[in-house]
Amino acid sequence: MQTLSLARVLHSCGYDVCVLCYFEFDDQMVREFRAAGSHVELPHLDRKITPLKLVHRLKRQIKTINPHFVHVQYMAPGALPIIAARLAGVKHIFATVHQPYTRSHGRLAKLILRIASLFTTKFITVSQNAELSWFGSSHLIDENNPSRRQCHHFTIHNSIDVKLIQETVEAVNTKDLGEKLSIKEDRLVIGAISRLRHEKGIDILIEAFKNLVRECTACHVLIVGTGPEENLLKKRVEDYGLDSRVTFYGEADWGKAMQLMSIMDMVIVPSRFEGFGLTAAEAMAAGKAVVASDSTGLKEIIIDGETGILFPVDDIDALVRAIQKLITNPSLRHHFGSTGIKRINEYFSLEIFTRKMQALYNHYLSSVS
Repeated sequence: MQTLSLARVLHSCGYDVCVLCYFEFDDQMVREFRAAGSHVELPHLDRKITPLKLVHRLKRQIKTINPHFVHVQYMAPGALPIIAARLAGVKHIFATVHQPYTRSHGRLAKLILRIASLFTTKFITVSQNAELSWFGSSHLIDENNPSRRQCHHFTIHNSIDVKLIQETVEAVNTKDLGEKLSIKEDRLVIGAISRLRHEKGIDILIEAFKNLVRECTACHVLIVGTGPEENLLKKRVEDYGLDSRVTFYGEADWGKAMQLMSIMDMVIVPSRFEGFGLTAAEAMAAGKAVVASDSTGLKEIIIDGETGILFPVDDIDALVRAIQKLITNPSLRHHFGSTGIKRINEYFSLEIFTRKMQALYNHYLSSVS
């Protein structure tokens, strides 16, 4: 989604954009990029391809496209496209890493990323905490200063299209949607929109709800998303006897996910780590009260006690207390909804992202014309 935002921003600045997706792809995302005016290249490469062959294929493809810039979304094997672009003779290469460094990556991954960053013109992270985890220091880009005077690596936060989110949420008939989902109108809906993977911590939400359910008989959990832990999580809900109180919606595209957010009274983001925390920011833009773990990028989005509630990673009891606080205090939910919108507009809006990316690209445009 953030790559799509970048493509749209570059189009709005007058750039032609070609998206090169070298492994598997999602048909819906291909349609979204094409609708945004991007040309999409789909080489259908096998993930079993050797690093040397991948670099060679990408180098050849990049030379065919002959771009002025290459912007690599640094996800494994992110270093290889950077090398391929450099070998293809591209003058200006940017890269964006979306995840923070964790122990599971291993020290070798950190070393490879740091070395790969040296082959880029500028290396971008999506939060200062993510940048700190990889490089040991962090810097916000200053669009008012020439890019060449900026640090080699810096942060440009992900973008939130506040207007589109609010229009999408406000257009929903929440009563009808609740009935379609078999959620009673008098139920307070605790929501989560997430990939169902261990690092996203949805198991923590289920454990917390198990402890809450005795006190909160008028609550319902709505989980939107799918992933490798879906069956495990459903089995846990069944074992706890919560089938009638927890709804797994399944996969939803971005627009549908935002529509489903409209019936949530609070949004829970219990991630074990997050590079940025896009769901939390989108929920705040939608005017929802957010409870999130205090991991990495989430600490930059939410000011604890002012624009939402943060709880320690993996702390089920703390999550229970935070949810209880919002259940019993509707005015606090409203307060967090209002202050959350204000914070997103001030620091993470699409307009701010556009201004920063435009400054970054336009600074180097004269040298490639």
